[in-house]
Amino acid sequence: MAPGETIYRIASRYRVSVAALMRANGMTSSRQLHTGQVLVIPGTYQRSWRAAAGNLRDRPPPPPHSFSWPIYGGVLSSPFGIRHGVMHDGLDIAVPTGTYIHAADAGVVVYAGRLRGYGNVVIIEHSDHYATVYAHESVEKVREGQRVKRGQIIGEVGRTGRTTGPNLHFEVRHDNLAYNPLGFLPPRSASAVNFAGGG
Repeated sequence: MAPGETIYRIASRYRVSVAALMRANGMTSSRQLHTGQVLVIPGTYQRSWRAAAGNLRDRPPPPPHSFSWPIYGGVLSSPFGIRHGVMHDGLDIAVPTGTYIHAADAGVVVYAGRLRGYGNVVIIEHSDHYATVYAHESVEKVREGQRVKRGQIIGEVGRTGRTTGPNLHFEVRHDNLAYNPLGFLPPRSASAVNFAGGG
């Protein structure tokens, strides 16, 4: 946040309510705002992250990191990459509604709410500028600002947002850029996730 800014000006500029802006940033008072603070603007994750996708071939490789599968079992119904001419920023894992979703690594919940297309979504920030995204949830079991452990239950699978059935949409991001989660996950035999169409 720049010097002289107020939460009211920021809310007006981005056309969101002051209450929504404070809620998205875990604030109980406008006095908690300070110069240099990075604010989460509700509803802008999808736009900013898709704009940051860029050309996959031009990206530098991210630092090594390993995550655990957020779901046990299920079918990998849609992979990472271009799908119908549109970039698909993560994996879709089809499982029954109510299946538990687990944090892929320890971190801090920076967003828990609804986003266009994603439905109910949880975003966890990890070390080394990594973040993971868990979308289409039916139930969220964590709140913004909460620290979570690797493997902790953070929600249940649903079909909220733009989806054809119950599944988890899972993304791995580094500095806001989406990367193929399969490059950070153990072999699928370790999670019993099956790939659609075989295997």
